[in-house]
Amino acid sequence: MPVDPITVSAYARRRGCDEKAVRKAIEQQRISVIERDGKRLIDPEVADIQWARNTRPRVRTTEPGAAPATAPAVPPPGDAAPLAPADAPVAPTADDYQLQRRRIAAAEAEEAELRVARAAGRALDRERAERASFDAFRELRDTVFVGLKGAARKVIGLTEVREVELALEDEMRQAFAGWEERMRMRLQEVARQP
Repeated sequence: MPVDPITVSAYARRRGCDEKAVRKAIEQQRISVIERDGKRLIDPEVADIQWARNTRPRVRTTEPGAAPATAPAVPPPGDAAPLAPADAPVAPTADDYQLQRRRIAAAEAEEAELRVARAAGRALDRERAERASFDAFRELRDTVFVGLKGAARKVIGLTEVREVELALEDEMRQAFAGWEERMRMRLQEVARQP
């Protein structure tokens, strides 16, 4: 059953708010009006839905039960404005509220993307990756030094430079090939960890 449109002041009484708040909502196009016979009327059911969707909740500027904050005194023309104390609370504005909402939404979206990337194996935990890299390069250093000791035994008694080069190259190739395989296995282990 359709509800008859009501006046702006009747809608304000119905909501329990000031008529100025309703007029401001109309000006900001947060609620719609019906023009009928030169009068601005409101469909209360539609307006209630629009009000809930388009109006942010009122921000409390005082603690419950505390005396309401008084407006700062306006100095007479020509006098300097009094400075507020550094610790004076500042009432949040609509811009602050919207900025905070955008920050929260961006952080939640970034966190969700990171969870998806980790689940798909496209992202690693930074601390674990750094630790694995450090361990891998320390192992590479040790492998090279061990390979050099093995190469030293092979080159004793060789007189040709080319033979020495080939012996050293062969020993280093074996050392790097073993290290590469161990690294591949270690990276797979890191990627599997939650």
